[in-house]
Amino acid sequence: YAIRFAAGFEGVMMVLSGMGSMAMMNDNIGYMKDFRPLNGEERAAVDQVCAILRSQDIIPCTACQYCIEHCPKEIAIADLFACMNAKTLSGQRPTDDAYDLLTKNGGKASACIKCGSCEAVCPQHLPIRRLLEDVARTFETH
Repeated sequence: YAIRFAAGFEGVMMVLSGMGSMAMMNDNIGYMKDFRPLNGEERAAVDQVCAILRSQDIIPCTACQYCIEHCPKEIAIADLFACMNAKTLSGQRPTDDAYDLLTKNGGKASACIKCGSCEAVCPQHLPIRRLLEDVARTFETH
């Protein structure tokens, strides 16, 4: 769906997706070989999922990891956002344990020095510095 969704917009000539192996590349090529955009039913399903996700108070991070490569404090930003999203969606304690495990050797959200390097490369244009403050408030003030 993702490749067909992205390639289905007028004027799109190429879709680049993250691929980690030749098998993934061949799979992606297969979708484009006899390309057909999403039909009405498929598009409606995507729209419904989007509406559900937008109605929840979660961080729309795609875990691309670009931010981490630019973080001088080596904060695992996407992983911390995933913990925050899990906590938001479930409200359960295990996500606190996951946060503690991820940050036991450093890289807590509160370690952010607010340099903005992460935000400069975020394809989702997330306010990462502010979101890390929220993560720190949620997990570091037990």
